[in-house]
Amino acid sequence: MRMKVVLFIFALMVSMQAVTASDIGVGVSPGNMSYRLAPGSSEEQSLYVINTGTETATYNLFVDESAYDSWFAFSASSFELRPGENKEVKVTLSVPASAEEDMDCKIKIPCTVPEGEVGTGIIIPVHIELLTSVSSSGKSSSGSSSSGGGGSPEPSINVEVKELSQQYAASGNNVRFNFTQNATCVKYVEFDAKKSLGKTTTVVEMLKGRSTLTPNIPDGEVYRYLNIWVGNDGIATPENIENAVIGFMVNKTWVNENNIDISSISLNCYDGEKWEPLSVKQVGEDEGRLCLEAETVRFSHFAITGKKSDEADMGIVPITRAGEKLKDTAENLESTAVKNFEEKSPVVLAKIEIYKETLRELCLDMIHFVQGKV
Repeated sequence: MRMKVVLFIFALMVSMQAVTASDIGVGVSPGNMSYRLAPGSSEEQSLYVINTGTETATYNLFVDESAYDSWFAFSASSFELRPGENKEVKVTLSVPASAEEDMDCKIKIPCTVPEGEVGTGIIIPVHIELLTSVSSSGKSSSGSSSSGGGGSPEPSINVEVKELSQQYAASGNNVRFNFTQNATCVKYVEFDAKKSLGKTTTVVEMLKGRSTLTPNIPDGEVYRYLNIWVGNDGIATPENIENAVIGFMVNKTWVNENNIDISSISLNCYDGEKWEPLSVKQVGEDEGRLCLEAETVRFSHFAITGKKSDEADMGIVPITRAGEKLKDTAENLESTAVKNFEEKSPVVLAKIEIYKETLRELCLDMIHFVQGKV
């Protein structure tokens, strides 16, 4: 009996640890980092750590090769994240002046649940290419340094804030990326995966102004400019995904202060040549914001716009109202004319009979006059 109790307790402890392990998750963006630097120089890049689990977890960052540990500096090397949260870590690489050749190392990010023994982690490959007067490939080294694998092409000076979400995209499944921190006006990105894409990161960048990668502005009053990147370049294509939608919020204060016609609010997507308004519908609202959803076939540069009510009134709706008014006026005139005729018809008919009699008498007099002359 005692042995059964011991076995039961042991099995219970194992099952509890298994559940705890399944609740821990870690994701990163980008999935690898690349630097191109001259000896004696330094560069800073952003690394986003994401809690993809269902429990609050502690995350630590360090370089696994002690020989290169002094080359790296992290803006935060240990922190906690709640489920769905992400944190931007600035990774600064300073290459010693004595460095002579390219090198590779790894950044490790283990995570554990507070007061728990079970954990998980992730490894990020880092490649460092040393620039000299002529690189190893024979090309000049005068070019700018790389932004790192999976980085955004948008200059960081134009990015006000960004938020990430990471999910596993399996073939035939609906995939939804929720942005729970409300850092931007995008609430979610959703699509159906036609192929297995693996662990996929979606990044939303809310910009300070129009993207430097778009040459013109869309029509209407601009509420916000955005960039939305899904996975690595070439993943979010019609061949791989379908039924993609973007859920976003618009502040009612902006709508009221700018006299915006709610039905004109649109999410515009830049297709590489021009801004294309997407199909948008309102899916809800709260005390201060409108909740809208747009259908899209691509993820790139976006702009939320709206038209002022007086501009919208110059469209087809007022013309229809004017036509209806003219029709009503014509019907009123017709009704009035018929009514007047019905009221005065006896008098009019009597006068017509008098005129007919007078005309008949004149005709007879003319006939008699002609006969007399003959």
